[in-house]
Order: sequence, then C-alpha cells, then structure tokens
Amino acid sequence: MIKLEGVSLDIYGSSRRILNSIDWHIEDGECWVLFGRNGSGKTKLLEIITGYIFPSEGNVSRFGCGQYGSDIRELRRRIGYISSVVRDMFSSNERVIDAVVSGLYASIGLYRKPALADLDKAAELIKKTGLAGREYDVISHLSDGEKQKILMLRALINDPDLLILDEPATGLDIVAREEFLESLDDITKEREHSVIYVTHHVEEITLLFNKIFIIDEGECFYKGEIEEALNSDIFTSLFGRGIEVFRRGERLYSSLK
Repeated sequence: MIKLEGVSLDIYGSSRRILNSIDWHIEDGECWVLFGRNGSGKTKLLEIITGYIFPSEGNVSRFGCGQYGSDIRELRRRIGYISSVVRDMFSSNERVIDAVVSGLYASIGLYRKPALADLDKAAELIKKTGLAGREYDVISHLSDGEKQKILMLRALINDPDLLILDEPATGLDIVAREEFLESLDDITKEREHSVIYVTHHVEEITLLFNKIFIIDEGECFYKGEIEEALNSDIFTSLFGRGIEVFRRGERLYSSLK
C-alpha cells in the first residue's frame, strides 16, 4: 500500500537533514505503530506519506502509484488522516453529524446539503462510538475525547484504505484515552483497515498493532514485530536510560528500571 525507498528530507536552503534513507513497506491490512521521541521526524514522515511534501531523495509509492504522474488529491482520498491540526480547523459551532459527513468531501465544514444516505451513514457510525443522540450537538459541547472520536469517524466515513492517526490521545485523560483506543480497536477490526498510529507512549499500543517502526533523529531505529522489540533492549537504547517494557494482561506498560 505504501512503499518508501531511500527517502530523505533536507530543510530547504540548509544542510540540515530531517529524514535520512527511510525504507518502509506497509502491506494491505497491516497495523503499524510509528514510535519516536519528540522531534524525531514522525510528522515529516507522515507529510511525505500523505503527499503534502516531497522527499529530497528517494521514492514514494502509494497504492501502487509512483510519486510522479498520479493525482495526489485522489490518492489522499484513500487515506483517512486524524490530527489535532484538523480538529482545530473546525468551527466551535459545527454540528457533530456535519463534521462526520464532511469527511466524504474532504472539506472542513459543509458547503452543500448532504444526501440523506450520507447522513444515515454518519449517524450509524456515531452510534457505534456511544455518541448516539449527540448527532446535532455542536462540537464545542463535546469533551476532548469525544472530539477525537468524531475526527476518527470523519476519517473513516470514506472507507479509506489506510487510516493515519497522529498522536490522537494527546491531551486526553486516562479514561478518555482508553475509551478512544477501545473505539479505534472496535471500528478498525470490523472494517479491517490498515493503520499507522503515531505515539511516543508505550501504553497506547493495543493488541490491534503487531508491527512497529521506531524513528530516531530522522533515521530508522528499529522496524519489525512489536514482540521482538519487547524482548530486546530496543527501548533502553532509544531513550538512553534503563526502560522496562512489559505486558500486563493484554496491554503494554513501561517504567524506568
């Protein structure tokens, strides 16, 4: 679905390199965690995957299409993208159902009357996240966790081939975070989407994910199965301190040794 080969990114007019020789293949149905410390290059890597910026070196293929000669706008319609930047673009008076339906048009807000079938589809999705009855509330009446659920539904309503979530649990309290992760697991398992989930918190890695790409200072630090990363000193090496990552029940946790 996504193939990055030798992808590097330099700051324009500078010798500083943000990404260096990234190779990453994402197959249909795979669910990846993109993990890295703040400033490691995660967001720039996402911008390349979604086609908002082009690499200085290397090749990018999306859904079998190369980075040149393809309509990037049409390719982006196959990617559902969730980030705090998108959330902040919505008016506080936007209705919940309108925000979800806007995903069909890849717009912020609605600029035409939606079809009844589109409203029904949005209402059905909203019901699955436990927000039935809130369809016509305005976004400003929702909690941060509920807003993130609505953003997820907006990204999913187009039935994208790939869902990208850029640190969606940032700013959520522990209960809101767990409720969001439960909704993500339920909906993506039902629809079998490929997923890239970006985080720097081990506790957000659920059983939905079995692969992890760890980026550090713009380079691939580790790429492979999550269980293999847990059974080595990967996280200790990444943070430069003794880190214990362990599984308690079905979830992962971390602590300083």
